[in-house]
This record gives sequence, C-alpha cells and structure tokens, in this order.
Amino acid sequence: MLPSLLAALPDFALGLLCVTAWVAPEWIGVQWIRYVVLLMLMEFIVIHSSGFMGAAVWGSARKAPRGLVILGFGAFYTLFVGGFALVFKTWAPLVGFWVLTLNRLLGAVVGQADGKEKALVMRGWAACTLFYLLVVFATTLLPVPRLGVTPEIAIAANIPGDSGLWVTRPYTVLAAGFVYFTACAVSELSGHRWLPISVEGSRRGSKAVEGV
Repeated sequence: MLPSLLAALPDFALGLLCVTAWVAPEWIGVQWIRYVVLLMLMEFIVIHSSGFMGAAVWGSARKAPRGLVILGFGAFYTLFVGGFALVFKTWAPLVGFWVLTLNRLLGAVVGQADGKEKALVMRGWAACTLFYLLVVFATTLLPVPRLGVTPEIAIAANIPGDSGLWVTRPYTVLAAGFVYFTACAVSELSGHRWLPISVEGSRRGSKAVEGV
C-alpha cells in the first residue's frame, strides 16, 4: 500500500488546493485561482503526453534509455506549454508541466506496478482522461455554487482572457479540479485496477511509440 499511497498523495494535495481556492480563496491568496486555471489547462496536455511517455519508457521494444525518452517527449510537449507561458506571462506553465508529468508517472516510478509499469500507466491514462472529460462536462452543464469566489474575487484573480467559462466563472474550474484530482487520487490507491487494461492490451494500443 505504501507505493500506492505515495502515488496518490500529490493528487490529494492538488484536490485540497482546488477546494481551498474555491471555498476560501482569501486564505491562500486570490492569485491561486489563476494558478488552478493554469493547472487544469496543463493537466489536459499532461494526460495526453504521459500516456505516450509511459508506453515508450516501459514498452517491450524500448531501445533508448528511459531518461532520454522522457526528455524527448517532454521537449516536444514543452513547445505547446510555451504558448500558455506567453499568455499567462510567467514561467509557471513550464515548471507545472514537468511537475504534473512526474505526478502522472509517479506510480510506476515508486514501484506501485510490481513489474507491470506499462499497464499501470495505460490504466492511469484512461482513468484520468475519463475523469477529466466527465468533470469538465459536468461543471459546464450543471449549476456550480460560487462559495468563496465572489465577483470581486474573480476580478481580482486576473485570469487572462475576455471570455470563456473558466474566465467569467472561475469557480467552475475550481470545482472541476477538486473532483478531478480527488477522483484520480482514489483511483490511484487501487492502481486503477477497476479498468480492465492488461499488459497485452496496452501493447496493442501503443505500437506507434514502442519502437522509440
């Protein structure tokens, strides 16, 4: 259980950050609302990239050292992240991308997979993708309470952009982040075993990157 707990702790911490910024943003500073918006934008890219990274790093046909594979994929996706850094006028997206990437691969790194790292990464990719899509659609379609994010605090958060749900109603992304990261953490505790993805299945789904 220790590797599973270590893998789940960062997601629990991120969920706690989101709910704190939602319920009482003045406790930690209204700027954290903007950071959570950025965090959720980065997570979308990380979910996509971590699946390819995991398949390449732990693929049966792996030829390159794991560190080089991760750096290669990371450098490619960093180009996309650089766009967010320009919009938000901060280096935080670049740092956040690598931190979130490590978080998504942490279970395999700390030994949670017990020799089946690739299947674990693939299950994690599928679980996080499912959770992300569900929480984004749910918080878009269902009413979400403002709680501590008053109109004045939303303006003070100074989120870049003139329109969009996450800009005009940032409490929706805080709610989405809280549910998303908490769900990922709970799923991480079980190694995402509720998803029927085997080593063979993950191999067939990632042939395009196994030869890296």
